[in-house]
Amino acid sequence: MYDASGERKKMKIVIISMMLGLTILLSVNVAFDDAFGTFRESRDTVKISQTNEYANYVHFQPEWKSYPRNLIVDVTTTWEREVIPGEEEQSDITKHGAKQRQNGLQYVNSKPVVAVQYDYRDCESQWFHYAKTGLDFIGYNLNFFEENTIPNSAYSDDSQKQKLQNGFAQFVPICTSKESTTYEYTVSVNDNTIGFDVYFVPSYVQQWYYFLYPKNFEHYSNEGCFANNFQKFSGICSGVDKNGGLLIVIPDELSRPMTKISVNLVET
Repeated sequence: MYDASGERKKMKIVIISMMLGLTILLSVNVAFDDAFGTFRESRDTVKISQTNEYANYVHFQPEWKSYPRNLIVDVTTTWEREVIPGEEEQSDITKHGAKQRQNGLQYVNSKPVVAVQYDYRDCESQWFHYAKTGLDFIGYNLNFFEENTIPNSAYSDDSQKQKLQNGFAQFVPICTSKESTTYEYTVSVNDNTIGFDVYFVPSYVQQWYYFLYPKNFEHYSNEGCFANNFQKFSGICSGVDKNGGLLIVIPDELSRPMTKISVNLVET
């Protein structure tokens, strides 16, 4: 005799078994995809330590008290760059620097300067100033180790703030793969007749606000993020936005034919 109820039970068991099998298969596939996706994402980028070196040359025009003197802002930036494995760009002294050189008349504090700059705002590639020589490199490293033994020093001049109203400012951008970061830095000037003010600022526009709209001037106010009236200063500043950088302000009273400001930035 045909047992209909028994057949229905068998069909239910088969259907339930198939559903369980599909559920397990889907779970395994999802878990595998998640694991593989995580593995794949972990291999998308890696962090490498990168160093960029460049120098900006500034020639003051007759409107400046410092005319016809010149200023060099020599910058070394070491930071963590995110790259895709196998696509790291090799530093090429002949390729970089010369092609990114820009000469032009600029106005700082409403007075003209002729600036020779390099496209250091592009942090996508590692490059070094093409004009640097081996002797300059050796000299830089000797100075670096010597300066590290010298404590921060400020010269005494109560009129610094007034002097800076007619002074010159240079914005030095940072490089970072993060939204915000921490930088350890050292700034020094080789002209012992002047001192500088230095500020970590959130953007390039602060270079203009400092002189034109002082009420709108913003800088990071945490300890170590700024210093006033120094000839050499070292500090650490945290929470700096990726569009931020250092603003260095000096009075219009250069005494050397070529004054040099040295900046060393290290992302930590």
